[in-house]
Amino acid sequence: MTPINITPSSSSVLTRRAFAQKSAMTIAAATLVGLGAPAIAQQAKTLRFGHSQPPDTNAHQAILMFGKELARLSSGKLKLEVYPSSQLGGLAEMLQSVQAGGLSMSMAVPAWYSSFVKPLDAFTLPYLVSSEARLRAALDGTLGKELTRRADSAGFVMTGYWLLGGRHIVNKRGPVNTPADCKGLKVRVINSQVYIQTFRALGANPVAMDPSELYLALQQGVIDGFEFPLQDLVSAKLYEVAKYVSLDRHTIDFYAVSTNKALWTSLAAEEQGMIAQAMKTAMDWQWKTQPVVIADAETKLRGMIQVNDITPANRKLFLDATRPVYKSFEGSIGKDFIDLAVKELS
Repeated sequence: MTPINITPSSSSVLTRRAFAQKSAMTIAAATLVGLGAPAIAQQAKTLRFGHSQPPDTNAHQAILMFGKELARLSSGKLKLEVYPSSQLGGLAEMLQSVQAGGLSMSMAVPAWYSSFVKPLDAFTLPYLVSSEARLRAALDGTLGKELTRRADSAGFVMTGYWLLGGRHIVNKRGPVNTPADCKGLKVRVINSQVYIQTFRALGANPVAMDPSELYLALQQGVIDGFEFPLQDLVSAKLYEVAKYVSLDRHTIDFYAVSTNKALWTSLAAEEQGMIAQAMKTAMDWQWKTQPVVIADAETKLRGMIQVNDITPANRKLFLDATRPVYKSFEGSIGKDFIDLAVKELS
């Protein structure tokens, strides 16, 4: 388990137990720092950022940029250690660690956070987000503020967002152009009731499964397909066992970056401002470059498997088929939050 240290100093390899002990000591030390003291005069603090993405992804590069900018703004007083590729555990484990204070920062798509913050299920509602630009504006605006408020009550401080992009239906059985083509299709989904009910509404048989099991499950016929972002489809080489990708964009997804609440409140306002400024710099870069990554992935896929473009008329069929899903989640998500999400994102 080797961290990527953003600062000039070297980092030792940590065991999970050592990591947990070191994290607890760091947070305890941070809590003891007087909030009124100037950040520049305080002892250097190290933030640990664990995530699931490989080092060659756009999101990981954005995290590195965030760390370098944070070190620059704080003159080295705020340092970032990055642990990619699930070195510190699975997504649920890392989010639990951030919530409990054993890990400073992590990131996940809303579907994973919804176990802790139920309203985040709203971002997974099918065919809700009309464009990446609309999503960024909403996260920077009223909807983002409300999301932050809800997450705060669960022990998370939302400090930024990375664009992931559209998620699409991929399978090896045949092209999907209308909901009728989904009938009986065994589709792997994130273990989220919104995803499960969405694909049931389309006539498919959803199967919750860890993404690490996808390749073999497709190869052996356990599932017929899955829903995935294009760039991840390429990086995982899943085109080797799938023949069709249909660009339905049922979700335009993103990673929410969170910080432990107790750690955040222990920081001086000046330090919080540095984190926010460094995050904005990295976010602006990542949201600008991620569409290029997605476009490159689509170009590669068009040369390897069949890519189906969904017509506006057929897209409406998908939307109409899944619209009842919104109503079924009014109780758990909250009708007010769903209404706000529809207003800001559609």
